[in-house]
Formats: sequence, structure tokens, C-alpha cells
Amino acid sequence: MQPTFNPWIGYFDLIDYVDKFVFLDTVQLNQQSWQTRNKIKVQQKELLFSLPIQKNRSKIDLSIKDALLDFRKFDFRKKLLKTLQQNYTKAKYYDEVHQFIEEIVLYNTEYLSTYTINIITQISEKLHFTTEILRLSQTEYQQHESKGNLVLNICQYFGAKNYISPLGAKVYLEKLSNNFTDEGINIIYQHYNPVTYHQLGENFIPYLGIFDLLYNEGFENSSTIIKSGRRYENR
Repeated sequence: MQPTFNPWIGYFDLIDYVDKFVFLDTVQLNQQSWQTRNKIKVQQKELLFSLPIQKNRSKIDLSIKDALLDFRKFDFRKKLLKTLQQNYTKAKYYDEVHQFIEEIVLYNTEYLSTYTINIITQISEKLHFTTEILRLSQTEYQQHESKGNLVLNICQYFGAKNYISPLGAKVYLEKLSNNFTDEGINIIYQHYNPVTYHQLGENFIPYLGIFDLLYNEGFENSSTIIKSGRRYENR
């Protein structure tokens, strides 16, 4: 999976689902995607908070691992932290989780992927997930394939027998299903139902980033809630 900012709870279910989770940080950055932005709840509505990225290379040449955060105009970390403080102070588990969230929000790095991966791995540890987590860029794997073949070859590189995929990837993976079968690799799709939890405000907003769940439910409850949305269905 590509590392994303403040991922939704289905992303964390996928981490817990598998034995080995690989951050696909070697592919091209899409600045209009979840790689650089996600939603929090502000005044009863969802707010899309985006991370500023330096335009130091052309879009086609900029990979996720090489993308730099932009601090030149303002420190987005302080803005994000202030927004979280203002909107989640009354959340039930604010006192339990805020210091932890403050630390990962203020994490000091110039690289987008290092910043977002730190958030994801630190939260996974707090949720007591035991999955082995790796960055593709820190392995000896050499990338030179199209999207579907890239996934297949990564599975082969790590000796996978089962590949757990988000349902959204089915469109292109099904075209290559015979290739996976020929290599003895089974594709299993993640069927995840968003779970309703206790959320500040009168209306529940689904598909928010993980910060919202942590503030409202705390670490222990969040782990249980994340796992409760999983449905075991094959293709």
C-alpha cells in the first residue's frame, strides 16, 4: 500500500489482516490523493486537511519517497495540532491520546513518506498490531513494472502465497489473476464495512482519518472497533 496521511480505519484493518505489510513508497506521488491529505471532523462537518509539498521536481519524476514537505510559508504541523486541540478537547479519550498524537504530528522530518509512515507505524504499535512492516525503498527490490505486474513481482520477491488487496484494486488485478495463479499466489480482497462508533457531535461522519477514532474511543476500543468491520470474502 502507498503510505497515506492520517489513514481511515480500513487501512489499519488491512495492516492487522496481513503477516507482512509493505509500504509502496517508490511509485509516483499523486498530490490529489490520500497520500497528502485526509479528513477530520470540525464543527459537525468533515474538513480535508492537506500537507504542503515542495514542487522541487516535475510531477512525473517525483516519487513518494522523494517528496519533500513544504515548511517555507508556515509550519503545517502547528496548524494541524491547533485544529485537533480546538475540535477534540471534549472527546472522551482526549486526555489519553492527545500527548501521543501531538508527538507524531510534531515529528520532525522533511520527507513526506517518513512523516506519514511514522504516523502509521506508531499508531499500529499503540493498537498492538504485530504485523511486520517494511518500506519497499529500503529493500533490494528493483522496480520496473506496470501496476499489476509490480504487485505480482513484489509478492514473488517476498515469497507470498496470499495477497490481501483493497477491493478497489480488483479492476486491474482481475486482468492479471491468471498470472498470480500461475505463480501459486492467491488474491484475497479486503471486504471492509465502516463501523459506527461514539463520535463527538450529533451526526456521525464515516470515513474520517484515524485521529477521529482515537480521540473518541481511545486505543483499546479503537483496536476492537477496527477489527469488527472486517468481512472474510474471497473474489
